[in-house]
Amino acid sequence: MSLAARLLLAFGLVAIIATAFVGLTLREASREIIEGDFAERIDAAHAGVRQQLAWEADALRDLLPPLCRHDTFVDKAHVELERAKGDPDAMDPGSRIALQRLVPSQAKALRLDELSLVAGDGSVLAAEDPARIGARDPRLAELIQAPGGAPRLRPAKAGGEPSLEVHCALSNHGVTIGLVGSRRIGPVLARIGEAYHVRLTAARQGELAPRSSESEVVRVLHFAEIPGLDVVASVPRDPLRQALARLDRAIALTGATVLAIAVAMAVVLARSLSRPLVALARETREVMSGAPRRVEGRGGREIADLAAAFNATIDELAAMRKRLAATERIAARREVARQIAHEIKNPLAPIRAAVETLRRLRQRDDPAFDDYFAEATSTVLNEVHRIANIVTEFTQFARLPPPNLTPIDLVAVARGVVTLHAAPASGEATSGAGSTSGAGAPSPRVELVADPIPEVSADRDQLIQVLTNLVQNGLDAASAVRRDPRVSVTIGPLPNDRVRIVVRDNGPGVAEEMVPRLFEPYATSKDKGTGLGLAIAQRIVFEHGGEITYRKAKKGGAVFEIWLPVAGPPLLEKPLGDTTVRPRPPDAPRS
Repeated sequence: MSLAARLLLAFGLVAIIATAFVGLTLREASREIIEGDFAERIDAAHAGVRQQLAWEADALRDLLPPLCRHDTFVDKAHVELERAKGDPDAMDPGSRIALQRLVPSQAKALRLDELSLVAGDGSVLAAEDPARIGARDPRLAELIQAPGGAPRLRPAKAGGEPSLEVHCALSNHGVTIGLVGSRRIGPVLARIGEAYHVRLTAARQGELAPRSSESEVVRVLHFAEIPGLDVVASVPRDPLRQALARLDRAIALTGATVLAIAVAMAVVLARSLSRPLVALARETREVMSGAPRRVEGRGGREIADLAAAFNATIDELAAMRKRLAATERIAARREVARQIAHEIKNPLAPIRAAVETLRRLRQRDDPAFDDYFAEATSTVLNEVHRIANIVTEFTQFARLPPPNLTPIDLVAVARGVVTLHAAPASGEATSGAGSTSGAGAPSPRVELVADPIPEVSADRDQLIQVLTNLVQNGLDAASAVRRDPRVSVTIGPLPNDRVRIVVRDNGPGVAEEMVPRLFEPYATSKDKGTGLGLAIAQRIVFEHGGEITYRKAKKGGAVFEIWLPVAGPPLLEKPLGDTTVRPRPPDAPRS
């Protein structure tokens, strides 16, 4: 994932997480605040109702007793009932009509919802509701017999509502008459509820108290001042849902805005950071695939420090490469000298023996001198020629030039080598690939299997030399043990801008004791040769920045694998002709 993508993802996640965290926290806090406001409103309504009911109770307590003690219409009604000997039906009709007119006006003056003039047996003599006149209510008879005092709760009738009820009575000469008045609690609850935006209703006796739900908050209020009175306070949750919905929209809009700002900042920051990094990466790739030159760090102190560290590393690697090359050449020359000395000792022995024999024969004037002279000189010439060949091959190894890098088509190079070696040997008749000659000996067969690969920066002649050596070695090894020697060359791409060359034969493979010394000079299992072919091939591959390895094939035969970088050897500043190591300061200019 690129730096820009990571920054976009990081800033986006931070914006989303931060918005979600703040939004959820704010949403929960808002819910708690609104729920707390509901509770405060209910508490305030509770206190208001308690205060109002207490005031109503106090007002009702002192409202009727003065009428029973001093009011003329109560006294007159008592006198008329006393004349009728306590029988309401025996009262004077005119007096009853007057009372029936007087009580409603009195109820209105006292702001009572109900007012009844009741005889001792519970008969209603007069009331604000004409339908109740003449009815006999035992509860009223019992009520006026009780002493007056604080208002009491009168339960709601069917379809009605509870009320605060008070009474007073006048008893004299065995006749009792009383007033019973009441005020409904509903208007008080409605007035207080409207003030605090709370719905207040009196609970009905015997019914289960409602509970809070998703649609409303419910609480049952109890009043010790009026025993038996329970009020249900409820607040709808619609304002809460509406407020939360508005808050959710605001949070979503804020989150989208914050996310857009974060993405814009990430894009700007990614461009400001990635541009110098991309430029630095491009320069480092150019350095690794070409001449080691200094790179420029732009975009910040950290990038400049990175470029400075890279420059110092490149300088050190370049100097180390030169020192290593010089050390390798010195070691190679020492090995050449040792091998030459070893190889020359073998032909010097017969040369010395031949010369000494000639000297002895000459001193004795032996007649066999002339006969032995031709044989001895032939031996000396052959061994001298052998010494010359040894010196030539070792000189070639020691003076192998550095690679002359040019873009080449590696597949075409390999195809040329394969075509050259796939031809049948001289004197053999060929009827097709892999056919046999007239003597029954099969023709060598070399195959090429290649996948598409890019052009490779390499020395064409040196790679031809490597491939020729490996193919010829494979053919020689396979021809020694098989009638159908075969060599296959496979070329294909590898990761990290590399290519692979595999040369496989169907011969016996390399002996186990020879594997550790396979790429050393003069390490060979052939009767003829110096064993420099694989050593030269390894050196060419190494100087191209690649690797060469050997493994035994599963079905027999030798397998050589070569890995080469497509861009050529890294840190190759110029052909390493001068092996003198001269350290260069990091800030020194380059030519």
